[in-house]
Formats: sequence, C-alpha cells, structure tokens
Amino acid sequence: MSARKLIAIASSALVTIAVAGCGGGRQQVSAAELVQKGDAICRDEQTEFNRIQAAPLRNASDGADQAEALLGAAKDANDGLGDLEPPAPQKPAYDRYLDARNRALRYFQQGKDAADDQNGRAYSAAQAAVARGAPQRAKLAKSLGFRVCSQTSQTP
Repeated sequence: MSARKLIAIASSALVTIAVAGCGGGRQQVSAAELVQKGDAICRDEQTEFNRIQAAPLRNASDGADQAEALLGAAKDANDGLGDLEPPAPQKPAYDRYLDARNRALRYFQQGKDAADDQNGRAYSAAQAAVARGAPQRAKLAKSLGFRVCSQTSQTP
C-alpha cells in the first residue's frame, strides 16, 4: 500500500473519530423520559458517592483524593443531566434545577481545592454550603417529578 493511500485512510479515520467524539448535543426527551433518565443519572451518582465515601480517610491526602472523586462524580451527573432537553413547558424549571446543581458543583470544587490545600475550615465551609442548598435542589427536582433526584442529600 502506498504512503499516500495510508495517509488518506488515516485522515479519514481521524475525521470519523473526531466527529463521533463531538457528541450530538442535547437529547430531546418527553416528560416521562426526563424523570426516568434523570433519576437513573441521580441513582448512579448516589451509588458512586456512597462507594467513594465508604473508604475511611487515613490522612489529608486521602481526603483530597476523596474530594476529587466526589467532584468528578458530581460533574459526570451534571453533564448527563445537562444533555437532556426537556419539553418546552418544563424547560424553565429544569434550567433552574440545573443552575442549582451547578452552584453546588462550584462548592464541590471549593471543597476539593480546600482539601488539596489541607484547609479543614474551608473544606467544612464548602460542605456546609452544599448541604444548605440541598433542600432547594430537592424541591426543584420534585417539582419536575423526579423521585431519586429529589431525595434530600448533600449531592448536587
């Protein structure tokens, strides 16, 4: 096979991979699908949070690793929820719910940063901020019909 032909095949493969990696944007869902898919995402997030927090912390490094893992799980859930496009009548309420989750995500980031800096006071403040917003996030989730996502917890 000639070098020119190999380059053409490789270029074609790279373009295909790049296009596939871009994703298809938001997925339009019905109201029932929003609840089903959203609750599945929240269930996975809660399972991951429980798994991460099951390991005892032995030192500050473990705490920083745990904070990073929790942040990653929360980001993954927010990304998954953000990929869902609800019906027009639910969009304003869903956007408020996602905004509340994203605010909590910023506190998770602050908690991770504090753990990295071994700043227990800042870490506790970030945890408290996430907890303070939990009832509002639960109320917003419940208004959309979520069952799992509307459980009051410290997750975003």
